[in-house]
Amino acid sequence: MKRSPNKYSRHRLDPARTTGLILCGMGGPDGPEAVEPFLCNLFADPEIFPLPRLIAGFVGRRIAKKRAPNVRANYAAISKDSVTPQLEITRRQAKVLAESLSTAGRPTLPAIGMRYWHPFPDQTATELVAAGAEQFLVVPTYPQFSWATNGSTLDFVLEGLQRIAPEAEVHVMPDWHLLPGYIETLARPVIRNLSDWARDEKNPGQTGLLYVAHSMPEKFIKKGDPYLDRTLETLAAVHEFVTKAMREAGHGAWLDALMVGGNEPKLTFQSKVGPIKWLGPEIAEETPRLAAEGLRSVFVQPISFTCEHIETMLELGIELKEIADKAGIEDFKRGPALNMNRIWLDSLADLLQEQAYTPEVGRFVADA
Repeated sequence: MKRSPNKYSRHRLDPARTTGLILCGMGGPDGPEAVEPFLCNLFADPEIFPLPRLIAGFVGRRIAKKRAPNVRANYAAISKDSVTPQLEITRRQAKVLAESLSTAGRPTLPAIGMRYWHPFPDQTATELVAAGAEQFLVVPTYPQFSWATNGSTLDFVLEGLQRIAPEAEVHVMPDWHLLPGYIETLARPVIRNLSDWARDEKNPGQTGLLYVAHSMPEKFIKKGDPYLDRTLETLAAVHEFVTKAMREAGHGAWLDALMVGGNEPKLTFQSKVGPIKWLGPEIAEETPRLAAEGLRSVFVQPISFTCEHIETMLELGIELKEIADKAGIEDFKRGPALNMNRIWLDSLADLLQEQAYTPEVGRFVADA
């Protein structure tokens, strides 16, 4: 039966009390020796890898052991110490958000809590309580809600909070896929790059714009997971922002003449694994197909990621570029993840202040 993200508590937080802000996500290995246990935890999650409980652990460990050498090499390709940049960037993002809330008169302590590797929520909650946190604000780093990402991570964090601080008030923001600053931050690199190409009179009939999101098994969507709907809403909002800016700059006709992604946004997906059917088209397959039809310049904008990590730096920045070069793409560019962009961080801080500290909105209960 379909589950709703509205199940999460959204209690009013007291602006005079110290808040522990937990920015949470998947996490990643903090060194080469952490790759295999990180993968074990990932494949043990029934929201990611649904198997009967009696065999899930064994099968997950076997898959993790088999995949660990390749994954370890992949992390080494983007980081000399094989540490995912996701951890440090997320810590910095939490610090900026906490500083913004504190400056607005909401004393806030920053922290991160991860789903599959350190720091885990129990450690995070313990440290926050020791530092003086009396209530908690929990925010996922996944913009579009899915039970496989936001749901699994939020449940894990809230279980930790229940153990460590069972009496504390908690406000959860389940997702933020239409946050104005998020939409603008995604659109700005597209506008800059396409405007440069238009001014340089690059042939629009050989030029394309591809948006890319993290893929998901189709069976999840068929069971009612809202991820695809939210991703399409994000896509429409970003492309509307891009189109408006391009037309205002006098590049509307050039945009309309793009081989792909002009009049209608083109959504592709990445990071599928295993033999089951995932959302498509897969960008690694779509790019050479378009190149065979005459595409020579392409701008790729990821819309799922708050910070650079293996899926942007390796899959898009290295592997996809090699695929594009080999297929005959002469000019390949990609936009960044959100990282430390203040437009989206300030927008998120404003939304947190507005939603978490307004009069009591109570606890929403899932409709199933």
